[in-house]
Amino acid sequence: MLELIEKIGSFLWTPVMLVILLGFGIILTCRFGFFQLTQTKKIYKETVASLFTKKDKISRGRRPRRPTKSDQITPFQAVSAALAGTMGVGNIAGVATAITAGGAGAIFWMWVSAFFCMIIKYIEVTLAQLYKINKDSGYIGGPMHYISQGLKSKKLASLFAFFCIISSFGIGNMSQANTISESFNNTFGVNKILIGVIVALIAGLIIIGGVKRIVAFTSRMIPAMSAIYILAALSIIIFNAHNLPGSLSLIFSEAFAPQQVGAGLLGFLTSRAVRFGISRGIFTHEAGLGSAPIAHAVASPKSPVEQGMWGIFEVFFDTIVTCTLTALAILTTGAYKFAGLDGINLTNQAFASVFGGVSGIFLSVSILFFAIATLITWSFYGECCVLYIFEGKSQTLAKNIYKIIFLILIVAGAAGNIEIVWNLSDIFNALMAIPNMLAVIILSPAVYRETKNYLRNFKN
Repeated sequence: MLELIEKIGSFLWTPVMLVILLGFGIILTCRFGFFQLTQTKKIYKETVASLFTKKDKISRGRRPRRPTKSDQITPFQAVSAALAGTMGVGNIAGVATAITAGGAGAIFWMWVSAFFCMIIKYIEVTLAQLYKINKDSGYIGGPMHYISQGLKSKKLASLFAFFCIISSFGIGNMSQANTISESFNNTFGVNKILIGVIVALIAGLIIIGGVKRIVAFTSRMIPAMSAIYILAALSIIIFNAHNLPGSLSLIFSEAFAPQQVGAGLLGFLTSRAVRFGISRGIFTHEAGLGSAPIAHAVASPKSPVEQGMWGIFEVFFDTIVTCTLTALAILTTGAYKFAGLDGINLTNQAFASVFGGVSGIFLSVSILFFAIATLITWSFYGECCVLYIFEGKSQTLAKNIYKIIFLILIVAGAAGNIEIVWNLSDIFNALMAIPNMLAVIILSPAVYRETKNYLRNFKN
């Protein structure tokens, strides 16, 4: 069974999904005039720079309904929740796995994946804003809504929602809980089941408070933990600065190794550097999967385009910044040369070379907070999809059952060997991406028009 699941996952991701996501990322990037590059200044102004000004901006483009006090969630809170769903395991352990499996060259292809997938994240986040629904408790939206409204296909939208629910149990739950338990068990010798119960209790206390409590937690935790982790990784790179030129050279040389370039297009796309670089890049930033738009839909921005710009920032910060720092920390310390090390153990080796025994404690705590943020965000994604599938009086019952199952699986994930869960997660992530990317491609002209109107009004 495990072999069959691995074969299915390998077929979906290599090279099918890599070609779909990267290929259409390139096409859409050209169609939008390299928006993520040509509008860098504007993107910075409307995202990061906007956090440091209190000046009320003039609405540009389509103006959404003015939010009430009960449903007002800021664009920054929404992107923090979306980042919570992507930051953590992929940035710390996933990068190490990419280097181990695909060599240093995988990092270059991770960058390529991030650059071209920025426009995909921009389009899906903007669509989430354009097709979001106003409920008494606030806004809701995401692929299931822009698929059903934009593509007029309730069945396809329900299919996406089903795949998202299953993925929330895998990539968003059991894999996160297992990484926490492995890390704490290795560092402190704590029983895995006990760790799972504690994590489930913490997650349950946050989840029960709904989206307001989730974004309140993530908007405080993600910026703080990201800053601490980035400073630690930068310290390692600075300490080993003499190895930095060689590490960068290794990334580029292995990305274009002669044996890969000479293997033909199919061989090149399935080469280990390209395969693991692009796939792990997608695993970290999740562009095209359709998960993050569910978080972005709850925000109340001045314009859908401005929230879409936060989607570009999300990919940049997650992959270009955080993943690159992890990779350079591993490469400059030479930790990748140690045989038998992979994942969190490889990253720990790099950090230990500078911080000693404290590194294990630091990474365990970092993973704990990042993974809990991922857990609660994915529980929100799954809950939104449950509410979409189950309408009427059955919604409350279905939502409560989903939350109970979600919390139980945290303990199960922490206690067990979940190699099969990782492989199933890859499959359902790919299945999520297919209907979402179909909608992104077909509905992209609406986003293009919205973008042109926004830029025209911006100049005026």
